[in-house]
Amino acid sequence: MKSRIEFKNEKPYINIDGKLHSPLAYTTYFDECGEFSDFIKNGYRMFFVNVSFTDLPINNVTGFSPFLTGVFEGETPDYNEFDGVVRKIISRSPDALIFPRINIAMPRKWIEENTPECVETPTGRRESLCSEKFLDDGAKLLKELISHIRSSDYNDKIAGYQICGGTTQEWMHHDMEGSFSEMGLEKFRLWMKEKYNINNVPKFPKEDLFRAGFDEIVSRYGEFCCEVAATTVEHFCKVLKNYINNEQIAGVFYGYNAFVNNPLLGLLGLRYIIDSPYIDFFSSPCCYDGNRKFGIDWGDMIPTETVKSHGKLYFVECDIRTSLTRRLQDSRPGKYPDNIYTLTDAQGNKSVWSGPETVDLSISAMRKAFAHQLTKASGVWWFDMWGGWYHHDEIMSEINKMRVIGESSKEKISAKFLKADTVVFIDEKAYFNNPIGSHFCHCVNITRVALGNTGIPFDLCMTEDAEKVLHKYKAAVFTAPLPSESGRKAVEMCKKMNIPYIHTDSEKPHFTTNELRDFLVSEGVHCYNADGNVLYCGGGYVGIHSVNDGVVNISLPSKYKVKQILGTGFEESETDNISLIMNKYDTVLFELI
Repeated sequence: MKSRIEFKNEKPYINIDGKLHSPLAYTTYFDECGEFSDFIKNGYRMFFVNVSFTDLPINNVTGFSPFLTGVFEGETPDYNEFDGVVRKIISRSPDALIFPRINIAMPRKWIEENTPECVETPTGRRESLCSEKFLDDGAKLLKELISHIRSSDYNDKIAGYQICGGTTQEWMHHDMEGSFSEMGLEKFRLWMKEKYNINNVPKFPKEDLFRAGFDEIVSRYGEFCCEVAATTVEHFCKVLKNYINNEQIAGVFYGYNAFVNNPLLGLLGLRYIIDSPYIDFFSSPCCYDGNRKFGIDWGDMIPTETVKSHGKLYFVECDIRTSLTRRLQDSRPGKYPDNIYTLTDAQGNKSVWSGPETVDLSISAMRKAFAHQLTKASGVWWFDMWGGWYHHDEIMSEINKMRVIGESSKEKISAKFLKADTVVFIDEKAYFNNPIGSHFCHCVNITRVALGNTGIPFDLCMTEDAEKVLHKYKAAVFTAPLPSESGRKAVEMCKKMNIPYIHTDSEKPHFTTNELRDFLVSEGVHCYNADGNVLYCGGGYVGIHSVNDGVVNISLPSKYKVKQILGTGFEESETDNISLIMNKYDTVLFELI
């Protein structure tokens, strides 16, 4: 197969051998518990399949590994686990489209033989993202795995790849502290000389990273950590794309600059690779705000407008818990200790690993995630982590409806329908202006969450892209109290173009929902719902997630023919006001025809 990203009606699709496919997929960590048959029966053909060089943990704090087999842990490569899953899917769906999700993590023998190339983590040594030897040897193993796939009997079902690595496969440094080591510090000193012409940077203890107050060297070290992670991501994608003659798409987890705020994790280097010809899609989960509580928007970790404006697909991992979600220890008995990924925290409160109590709330949660991504023209894969999360007739019926909606959206011309009039700027390099862990680090996320309940749709964009996108909006929101140079330039551009804006600063580091709504409405931005509900709008669709029981109104800026496509309680009509009775935490989606 040959694949590439193609935009139609301002929405990204995966072109596979000349046919456009909506980016809708399924995956699971526990293949033996996965519900491939359910998704195949309901029309899904796109599947991500996990494979790893090692069975060492993907989480170096908890020690969790989802892999039963590490391909390169033995004397000879063992592909049986991966091959078996792929063949099982194909046997049930001969027209399946397979995306290997490859975990580039070095096996035990390499770790033992290359101690200076590693960093210490709570569960043992792991490869440093700063290591040139890791880049070289990891590339050799990657090509060995790809060679096996391309010589297999299922190669004609491979449609693209996802390249993973680091902690939780999301390209965070394994120690979550920037691969801090003697080797890393030496690389940092060379980097400072080459990038900033600063010589003789002193070595410093790890404790200096977390002391109070701003420190220029620590700030630069944070930037270095992010550039290392970003260029490591690009390195492996380049190796892959060159090896497969650029015939298929490749994507990565990376660029969480609208959610993550600690540079030591390494995820704030999207700018270094956003234009890379070797990366076709960027991915992240939906935001975990408030442990995925209801009543707020589970937003995007990545500035989606920037991703699209650079010709890329944002493929979102919707790992939505349901009432069927159980402990991972119950899915694989005897494999994991009881103290990891518990359903309640130490105080007895529900944890992020726990789903809602009912099937109805589970469906509302999935609708909530889908409505957000549909109106943002993003791809979706349902991540059934431990398996069985969606194995229910009503849930699968809903997932099938979502697939039909997603596939039918290709013909909807977005330009004719309502769009966001507000742009929210993410200033990636501003994170390096803050002491790690300071309250300024959290300002972006606080403001983004508050915006989700204004009843006003908005787009996320990086400050460097202001000139490219500002003409499309009526107002702008700046989220960084201590902006970078690109943030200051974006503000000046707003002034030059007479676009009103609101800006956080050291005195006012974030805004409330009411403050944001009042400002935007005063500048002529249309508010669809002012009652604190979560509003989704874009691409010819409008959705709402209710925060209370009762009557909910959606005020449209003009009349449309409105058809309810997910949820009940509204008859199709031509109107500029949608009014319906909703239960608390219900989610409804409408199509504008």
